[in-house]
Amino acid sequence: MHLLAGQEVSQTIEQAISGDFMGRLIVQPTGCGEQNMIYMTLPLTATHYLDTTKQWEGVGLQRRSEAVQHIQTGYARELTYRKDDGSYAAYLQRPSSTWLTAYVAKVFALASDIISIEENVVCSALKWLILNAQMPDGTFRENAPVLSAGMVGDVRGKDAEASLTAFVLIALQEGSHICAKSVRSLPESSRKAIAYLESRLPSLTNPYAVAMSSYALANAGKFNRDRLLQSSSGEGAYWEVPGGHHFSLEATAYALLALVKVKEFDAAGKAVHWLNRQSSPYGSYGTTQATIMVFQAVAEYYKQVRDYQNLDLDVEVSVSGRSRPIKWKFSKDNAHLTRSDKVQLKQEFNVTAKGAGAGVLKVMTLYYARPVEKKSDCTKYDLTVEMKKEQQVSYPEAEESYEVIIDLLFKDPNRDATMTILDIGLLTGFVVDESDLTELTSGRDKYIQKFEMDKQLSERGSLIIYLDMVSHTVPDRIVFRVHKITNVALLQPAGVTVYEYYSPGGRCVKFYHPTKKDGALNRLCNDQEGLCQCAEENCSIQKKQKIEEKDREKKACEAGMDYVYKVKVVRLDQNPNTDFYEMKIEEVLKEGSDPDVREKQRSFMGHANCRESFGFEEGKSYLIMGRSVDLPRIDGKLQYILGEQTWIEYWPTREEGQTSQYRDKYIGITSLAQTLTDFGCTT
Repeated sequence: MHLLAGQEVSQTIEQAISGDFMGRLIVQPTGCGEQNMIYMTLPLTATHYLDTTKQWEGVGLQRRSEAVQHIQTGYARELTYRKDDGSYAAYLQRPSSTWLTAYVAKVFALASDIISIEENVVCSALKWLILNAQMPDGTFRENAPVLSAGMVGDVRGKDAEASLTAFVLIALQEGSHICAKSVRSLPESSRKAIAYLESRLPSLTNPYAVAMSSYALANAGKFNRDRLLQSSSGEGAYWEVPGGHHFSLEATAYALLALVKVKEFDAAGKAVHWLNRQSSPYGSYGTTQATIMVFQAVAEYYKQVRDYQNLDLDVEVSVSGRSRPIKWKFSKDNAHLTRSDKVQLKQEFNVTAKGAGAGVLKVMTLYYARPVEKKSDCTKYDLTVEMKKEQQVSYPEAEESYEVIIDLLFKDPNRDATMTILDIGLLTGFVVDESDLTELTSGRDKYIQKFEMDKQLSERGSLIIYLDMVSHTVPDRIVFRVHKITNVALLQPAGVTVYEYYSPGGRCVKFYHPTKKDGALNRLCNDQEGLCQCAEENCSIQKKQKIEEKDREKKACEAGMDYVYKVKVVRLDQNPNTDFYEMKIEEVLKEGSDPDVREKQRSFMGHANCRESFGFEEGKSYLIMGRSVDLPRIDGKLQYILGEQTWIEYWPTREEGQTSQYRDKYIGITSLAQTLTDFGCTT
């Protein structure tokens, strides 16, 4: 797939409000006072941008009501976490948070021109910040840090006082148009914070603090261009912050906002170009907070710069095998829309652009891959998952009942994990006992905050469990039941993933299975050579039904089919995990990666669970078609594997071919052999 955007920010804008990215990230606002604000912010930012630039038609007019509903729901939910003095906390019983109160005021001020926001809601929050959080020297202090440390970015990092002061000052500035009359201390409070940041700016060493302070000072007309660019990297392209790439993304976003505020568009363009190259193919920037900040910054850049740039581009994409090129025209009016088209793997294409302006071309390859468990994945959490079979079945119509036991410990020596997500893949044929989970969310011993059967945080259907925190001293244990409703021939293990909600990079993955220790993946192993191959797929089933000749030939000649043989089973060697089938290659109908094999013997490997599905018998012959993916070369040797896509069909003898039972099969297979021998594959 290739994607082309007329402006560098358009792909971020487009994917944030439409398509898969919005569906994944912008869900119905929910959760505690902290999490709810994150859910609310992205549709708010996108709606504000699209309203200002009048470009809703490009992403779908119907999406505006959906986005506004998200904003309205988020606002209403957040009011349930508002205290009588106007401040906010993750839960009402917790102390009020300076950062969260400032964030709520900032977001609500931005939302006030989209939905109805009560003036006192914003102004009482600003008043609380001034009266309860500001020190005489102009700084703001935090006495009750948020539970979800990841949502504050690097505000807690080096130069934390300056970063927090800048953050709160930005909230005061953005709420001033609402509260200037009712909060009389607002100008003086802002003046003291500005004076503090001006005096501290030369000595700041954290680029995050420099960038955030520069934006706050730019809003006040006190921008110091040289100091901001001095702290940058890549000749002013980005602001690198130690401790995490997402901190660098946020810092660069704040720097971009500062540059846009003072209309330094040339310098801002470098930052936009760098940010654009950091995004995933789906528009995300790794963490939710980084995505929000980058989106706000690039949206503001595009909104301000579009009137200063000329754009008139004609683009042609010529694809091999197509008679006509794809033609796209970009102008100022439609530059926000990303154009895309799909091509087959290995198809060549050329892109030609004429006219004035600049665009971005992205090429993305889609493929499937199994999750791989690595020791390095579990650097932040200790995670164990176990299944224990219960003696009695405890679910209607279930065949078996099990307990799933999850133990987890946060590895940081100094702190507990903040809001944590358990993404639990479900075993095929099993159902979760939701009554157990409901009990865990209620009562005196409330082990989990909430749970949901969800496809937003996970691309497959999963059980999602939210934990307020995970201890770094004593392992936490979660136990619930699952019940087997249907039998599955080759049951695959399921994965359990744990990560901090606001810092999903440090994921830990473990697998579980009712009969395999640690959910170990099925493997085919040659003990003599000490080699193993993953076999975590379904069994190939011997073709016993009637097969049309054209279907058999189509399969033999399809892309990826490596070899077509007539084989005779010489010997069966059955083992607990891996079976070996010694085959004599009687005829080579289509030669593959293994040359000159006629009349030679080869060993085929198959999982022991697939023994009945294969249906091989010693002394009998079979038509076997194998794909190249089932011919791995390990230590220089080809390994024949009977995989899910291997074609297995009994090859009747000439005598059996005279009977009514085998006549059609014999004629069809011998016809295929004649065609492949005489003409090969013609497709």
